[in-house]
Amino acid sequence: MPPFKSPDPPYPYQLASQIAAVDKWFTHRNVPVSTDGRLLLASWNIANLGAQKRRDKDLKLIAHIMQRFDLIAVQEVNDNYAPFARAVELMDGDFDWIINDTGGNRERLGFVYRRDKVTPGRLFAEVALRELDFPKRDIVVAYKKGGEQRIEVYYQLKFRPFDRNPFVGTFEAGNLDFTVANVHLYFGAFKDASSVEERAKYARRVMEIFALSDWAKKRRKSNKTYDRDIALIGDMNVPEMHPDDAAFRALKKSGLTPMDFYTKTGGANLAGTKTYDQLAITPGDLKDRVLDFSVFDFDNAIFKGKWEQLEQQLAPKKAVSKFNGYVKHHVSDHRPIWMELDIS
Repeated sequence: MPPFKSPDPPYPYQLASQIAAVDKWFTHRNVPVSTDGRLLLASWNIANLGAQKRRDKDLKLIAHIMQRFDLIAVQEVNDNYAPFARAVELMDGDFDWIINDTGGNRERLGFVYRRDKVTPGRLFAEVALRELDFPKRDIVVAYKKGGEQRIEVYYQLKFRPFDRNPFVGTFEAGNLDFTVANVHLYFGAFKDASSVEERAKYARRVMEIFALSDWAKKRRKSNKTYDRDIALIGDMNVPEMHPDDAAFRALKKSGLTPMDFYTKTGGANLAGTKTYDQLAITPGDLKDRVLDFSVFDFDNAIFKGKWEQLEQQLAPKKAVSKFNGYVKHHVSDHRPIWMELDIS
């Protein structure tokens, strides 16, 4: 996406006070700390990381949030990955990182991991399906016209190659070894699009989600797979976790279990209304090891002084919009999602 504009006027926040607020909010939201026998797996779309200018203290604030976790899948790392590398460098602890090359929108996908707890496995790759394996299926897209609910059916729609190939990494932690597919799937157009062209883009999004979940199902069943405990994690652009939503149905079609973050904290967008970011796992050992999961809504903790100022000056909707402009510019427009696993 285009870089977010610098807010006007600038906000010269004090880093120490923001870090203190984040730490207090970690406790408030019951986000665990890293301990023996437990693995904290997280995902975070850090918007335009490398595409928009962030100061070192912005990266330090991002780093402080990331360092709460043991293994983080990061989306929207730009072709210019130096700010991503700098953020990892600013994390307290022994962390390292791995990235892939660029895909759509010149974005990379990255992994950040705690080296004294997580060991990379021997398989790192991208999911790039062969044309003979491209799935086809009927895609039903709902929309409204003239106040009426309608549907458009794309019969036997054929998968097109991923806009950004999912980045697959294998990892070991404690007594668990597993595969993580780090994803940022095609967005295309908003749900309930009014035009035929936009609905076709939404159908492509649904098809990408189905192809990914179908890939995970087939790798789970194959006895040739490097590791069959698979977690799909990242920005899947699933707008809502509801059985009527075509994108959500596509995610569940292959027997995966999506973690229901929404009913606990809200969505991973700043408004808390959308569930674009997802964590879905294959049946088996990995599912049995899940202890807890949630969204970390850091935006409800930081920049309190700015929020109080805007709340006094502007109408509620304008205050929220203006405030989110500061959050998006300095940190991100997405919240991290996380899951705690038993690795004993």
